[in-house]
Amino acid sequence: MSETDMISAFVRNYIKPVIREAIVEAGYVQPQKSEKRYYTREETCKRLHIGCTTFYRLAKKGKITILKLEGKTLVDADELDEAIETKLVYRYQH
Repeated sequence: MSETDMISAFVRNYIKPVIREAIVEAGYVQPQKSEKRYYTREETCKRLHIGCTTFYRLAKKGKITILKLEGKTLVDADELDEAIETKLVYRYQH
């Protein structure tokens, strides 16, 4: 067994469990990733107060990214909310 293998085994068997136990005792909980949210085309149009034609025009210009899934047109909710906040996309846009 090489010196590197011995060190790796020592870290894996002794150091990692001690660190893991200290983290648990400190009460650290790893945040869970939330499930991705999407708006439908209709929901996006209502949020922006625009029609379907304008919706597709914005997508063609690259201002919003659409995803086609099982015959539905979806927009990433976080991406759209950020685009609204940064005024990349805004209400009543033509």
